[in-house]
Parts: sequence; C-alpha cells; structure tokens
Amino acid sequence: MEQNKTGKYFKYAIGEIVLVVIGILIALQINNWNEERKADKAENQALLALKNEFEQNIERFRIIIQKRDSAQTDLRIYYDIIANDSLPLDEKVKAKTVSYFGGTWGVQNTVLNGLVNSGAIENIKNDTLKTLLASWPNFIQRWRYEEETWRRLKEKFQDYERTKIRKGIPRPIHEKGGHIFKDSWEQHYTRMGLIVNDLEYQNFIASDIQNLSHQSIVGTRILQNYEQIITALNNEIKNRNIN
Repeated sequence: MEQNKTGKYFKYAIGEIVLVVIGILIALQINNWNEERKADKAENQALLALKNEFEQNIERFRIIIQKRDSAQTDLRIYYDIIANDSLPLDEKVKAKTVSYFGGTWGVQNTVLNGLVNSGAIENIKNDTLKTLLASWPNFIQRWRYEEETWRRLKEKFQDYERTKIRKGIPRPIHEKGGHIFKDSWEQHYTRMGLIVNDLEYQNFIASDIQNLSHQSIVGTRILQNYEQIITALNNEIKNRNIN
C-alpha cells in the first residue's frame, strides 16, 4: 500500500512539474510576442522617421545640385571666352555675368545617427535597406570633402582678387542711389580689365569648373543612392501596412 501511495504521489508531482513548465513556456512565449510587437512598433516608427528625414534632406540637395550645375554651365561658357586669345578685351569683360552659389547642404541625419549610435539599426529586418543606410554616411562624407575643397578655392580666389582689384567703398549715407556701392561701367571695365587676361585668374575659373564637375558626379551618386533608399523604405512601409 505504501508503495502504491508513493507511486500516485510521484505521478502527481510529475504532473505538477509538467504544468509548471508549460506555464513558464507560455509566459515566455507571451513575453517574446510582446517584445516582438514592441520591436515592430519601434521599427515602424523608425521607418517613417527615416523616410521623412531623407525626403527633407534630398529636397534641399536637389536645389543645390541644380544651382551648381547651372553655375558650371555658365562658367564653361565664360572660360571659353576669356581663354580665347583672339577675342578683344571688351568682349571678355562684358562676358563676366556669372553668379556663384555658395550655399552648403547642411544635411541632417539625426534619425539615422540615433539608430546607429543606439544599435537600433540592427532591428531593421530588411537587409537590403540596412546595407543602403550603412553606405549613406560615406556619400555624405565625400560631398562634404568636395564642398570644403570648393570653399578653400573660393578663399584663395578672394585672396587673389584683393591683390589685383581695388575694393570699392559704400556711398555716403546722405547720398541717394540705387546701390550701396558706386559701380559704373568704367569701374567694372577697369577692375575686370586688369585680371581677365591673367593666366592665374583663368586657372582659378578652370579649377572652379573642375570642382563643380566633381560635385556633379558625387551629387549624381548621392541621388542614385537616395532613390534606392527611398524605394526600399516605401516598399517596406507598404508591406508592413504602416499608416
């Protein structure tokens, strides 16, 4: 009888253990499901934030590229004129109608940097998108290098002009005029006439064109990378039914 009673208690104990294990497994499964749900929600929010950030960045960038390409086109026309030794000085001076666009991109990667620094970038399940996002900072670094090179060139050109061209002074406060600085055609002719045939000046223009050409190449690659990223983001958002 004692052995029979012990066997029943043993079976009962095993049953209790099995129930406890099953309960623990169910609790773990529920906890994992909740964690996955939280992770999915966080990823959805990150995808929407990334899309918004990239669209804002690229809107500004397209304007910059358009301006830089326009400046490059104008400079090429201008260079062909001033580098032509057979043209008279008057024609070269009159050709000086190029305007420079010195704005910088100032790209904002707050969302992407936050994901990378926190390690949350690893929560993005789309490997293709993750790879594209990882390559984006390299493009930004290359663009900043081109912008910095251009800025240094502008500074050197300004230093050159200071030694070649007399700087104008503003009009007196009491004197009426449409412009702050007095600038007649004769003054413009005198200033440009001093440098337009200077080989150093022409080389500055050539260097400017070369840098703008590099910016155009890098800019094209950035736009291509952006198109891949935004396409991957839109597809992921659509597949997840994110509103």
